Amino acid sequence: MDILPVEIERKYLARLPQDVENEATYIRQWYLPAEMINIDDGLILMGRRIPQEPHQKEWMNGILEAIKQTNPTIRVRITDDKAILCIKGKTVGIERTEFEWVLSDPSWFEQQLSTSGWPFVEKQRWEIIATDGHVWELDLFMGANKGLVLAEIELTDANEHYTKPDWVGDDVSGNWHLSNQQLANNPFANWEPSMRVSLERRFKYPQ
Repeated sequence: MDILPVEIERKYLARLPQDVENEATYIRQWYLPAEMINIDDGLILMGRRIPQEPHQKEWMNGILEAIKQTNPTIRVRITDDKAILCIKGKTVGIERTEFEWVLSDPSWFEQQLSTSGWPFVEKQRWEIIATDGHVWELDLFMGANKGLVLAEIELTDANEHYTKPDWVGDDVSGNWHLSNQQLANNPFANWEPSMRVSLERRFKYPQ
């Protein structure tokens, strides 16, 4: 039986709390075309072989299925001194398979990605522990997506109970336009005025 890692996540509109204390992490993440991944007895990304993860052989069917999607999610995230490849499967409800690898030589990937012209997003992220113990990831978007603040919570079960902090607004988990991949391809700054108005009418930011 395949051992497939699954991401269960909800996304919300949010605002930055005034009392946030911990420092933010600066994140850039690029979305790569499927041809940048080659598969033989392992994975090759941008011409470089990726160190294998312990369950990679069991993952292989899920990885192939994810890459063969019409618009596959193949993401490289760069933070401080780390680069992580993530391949995501098809979303079903709020669940999807998610495969990750820590990449060696992050500075090389950063240099290549910075000049690639591939779509990307940049943001500051805070990890905030709520009073009920759940960890929220709060993203303040920058660049072409400036003005967006989104909060995400990862769950162990789609029906898991949690309490929203007062700085978390309406659920936008099913809003395709607010996925990071879509924001990379069609950033907030490029939205038609009618789309912005529609967002404001459908989803209210917390006051």
